[in-house]
Amino acid sequence: MVTKNRFVQVCFFGFISLVFSVLLTAENDLFQEAELALADKDVNRAFGIYKSILDKDPTSAKAIRGLGLALWMDGRNKEAIICYQRVIEIAPDFVSAYADLSVILSDQNRHKKAVEYAQRASRLSPKDIPLQLNYADILWQAECYDQAADRYRNILVELPNHLSANVGLASSLIAIGQLDSALPPIAKVVSIDPKHITARYNRAVVYTKQGKTELAIKDLKFILRQEPKHTNAQFELGFAYQQEKQFELAVTTYREALTNNPDDSTIYYNLAQCYARMGQKEQAKSEYQKAKQLQELQQDLSETQAYLEKYPNEPKGYLYLGDLYARYKKTELARKSYEKALQVSADFLPAYRRLADFYIQQKLLHEATKVYQQAVDHFPKAVEIRVMLGLLHKEQKNFKVASKHLKIAEEAATDLVDARGQAEDLEQLSFVYYAQSRYDEAESLLVSLLTTEPENKKYLDQLKTVRAANIQPKDID
Repeated sequence: MVTKNRFVQVCFFGFISLVFSVLLTAENDLFQEAELALADKDVNRAFGIYKSILDKDPTSAKAIRGLGLALWMDGRNKEAIICYQRVIEIAPDFVSAYADLSVILSDQNRHKKAVEYAQRASRLSPKDIPLQLNYADILWQAECYDQAADRYRNILVELPNHLSANVGLASSLIAIGQLDSALPPIAKVVSIDPKHITARYNRAVVYTKQGKTELAIKDLKFILRQEPKHTNAQFELGFAYQQEKQFELAVTTYREALTNNPDDSTIYYNLAQCYARMGQKEQAKSEYQKAKQLQELQQDLSETQAYLEKYPNEPKGYLYLGDLYARYKKTELARKSYEKALQVSADFLPAYRRLADFYIQQKLLHEATKVYQQAVDHFPKAVEIRVMLGLLHKEQKNFKVASKHLKIAEEAATDLVDARGQAEDLEQLSFVYYAQSRYDEAESLLVSLLTTEPENKKYLDQLKTVRAANIQPKDID
C-alpha cells in the first residue's frame, strides 16, 4: 500500500493561489472581501459578493473564477466546473482556472482531462513551483508515475530541499517498484523534518516490501504516536506483524484500523488469514464473508458512480446508489442519495417513495409523512401517494387528516375506474378501501381481479393482507 499526502499538497497550492490573489491582485475592496471570506471558509458570504460583482460585470473572469472556487469549496463540483469553463472561454490564459479545474477533475477520477488542464497551467507559468508541483501531483493521481517522477525531479533541480517534491518523487518510485531509489529522497525529507509523517510512512512501506519488518515497525509506531488514527499506518503495522507471524498483534492492530476505516475489504481479508493461521476457522470464515461483501459493494458503487459521471442529471442513478447503501446498512449515505435524486428532479415519483420507505424502515414516521406531503404537492392526483399519506397519519393518530387524504384518493381512484376500468385502477381502488378499513369491498375487488389472473402473486399477497386485517379490531376514525 503506497500513499502520498496529496490532500495537503493540493490544498497547499489552492490556498497559496488564494492568499497570493488576496495580497497581490485584489483590484478593489469587493474582490478582497470575497477572497478573505473564502480564506475564512465563509462560502455564503463569498457567493453574495461575487454575484454582486457579476451583476455589474457579467464577463468578469476573476469574479467567475471566484464563484467557481466558492462552489467547489461548497461541494458543488458540477456547477464549479461550469464556472471554470466559462472563465477559460473569456480568458484563455487564466492560469488559476486551469489549475483549479485539474484538481476538481482529478478528484472525480477524470484523470485524462485533469492532466490536460494541469499541463496547460504549468506551461502558462513554467517558473511557478506550486503549478509545477500541482502538475506532478495530478500525474501521480492518474497513475502516470514515470512522468510524475520526472516532474518532481525537475522541481528538485531548482529546489533540492523541497519537501513535497521529495515526498512525491519517493512515492512515484515506490509505485514503479524502484524501492532503493526511493530511499534517498525520503532520507532527505527526514533529515530536514524528522517528524515528517508521510516520509516516514513511505519509508516503512519500502522496508516492509524489502522484508525489513523490524525497521518498518519502528517507523510505524513513531507515526501512530504522533497520529493515533493514521489508518494506513495501522494497516501497515498490522501487515508487518502478520509478516512476522505475530498474528495476535496483527489482529489487534487490524481491529484498530477498522475503527477508522470500517469499509476496507483488504483489512478483513488479512484478518481472515490471521485467524486461519491461529486455527480459528469460524472467525476466519466470518471475516472472509465480510471482505467479500464489501468488495461486491465497492464494485457496485464503482459501476454506479461511472453511470452518474456519465448521466449526472439522471435521478435514477442516485436512486440505485441509495438502494445500494441501504442494502449494506449505510443508512446515512442512503438517505443522502435519495435526497440527491430529488434535488436532481423534484418530479421523480420513485424517489419520494424510496425516501419515505427509508424513513418508515427507520421508524421515523414524521419524516416519512413530510416526504409524502411533498410528493402530494407535485402529484396531487397520485392515488398511491395519497393512500400512504393517509395511512401514515392514521398510524400517528391524526384521523381527520388521514380521512381527508383517503377521501381524495377514493375519488381519484373511482374516477380512473369509471374512465378506464383497467386492472391497475381496480387494484388501486382496493388499496384505498383497505386503507379506509373497508375490507369486504377491498376483498371483493381483489377476488374479481383473481378471476382473470388466478396466479397473480401480487393480488394473492394483497388478498392475504386484507383478510388478515379483516379479523383485527377496526380502527376508530
